Amino acid sequence: MLRELKTSASIVVSTDNADCFADTFRRVRKTQRPAGHRPATLAEWAFVCDDMICSSDVAVLKNEGIVRFFGPWLSRHGMSFQDALLIDDSANNCAAFRERGGTALCWRMGADDITEAATALSRWLDGSAASEPDDVGQ
Repeated sequence: MLRELKTSASIVVSTDNADCFADTFRRVRKTQRPAGHRPATLAEWAFVCDDMICSSDVAVLKNEGIVRFFGPWLSRHGMSFQDALLIDDSANNCAAFRERGGTALCWRMGADDITEAATALSRWLDGSAASEPDDVGQ
């Protein structure tokens, strides 16, 4: 689904993770892309994403400061929270993102229906959602 969305939006992985994850992600992106359609591995995921925001790079966890976590990346790319959609498995992170004017979709892999997430993403991209997609799994 995200591979298809790549033509319409930038895809940025945002993760609360250690520096070893960030280093591996960057190293994988520099290698040759695996041929053919592959399962969802870090190697394949790294090529789908346009960028990454990692807590080890920004020195703050998402739940410690949504503005400090996302703000610098958004500013560097001439964007604000109103221009962005967060897909996160934490209802608190989603609520904080919305409080800053962004759109958030709470979705948990393996627990929530991917069809609902796809519908919400399509509505957001089309601009037909009132202001934000319904929370999935809430």
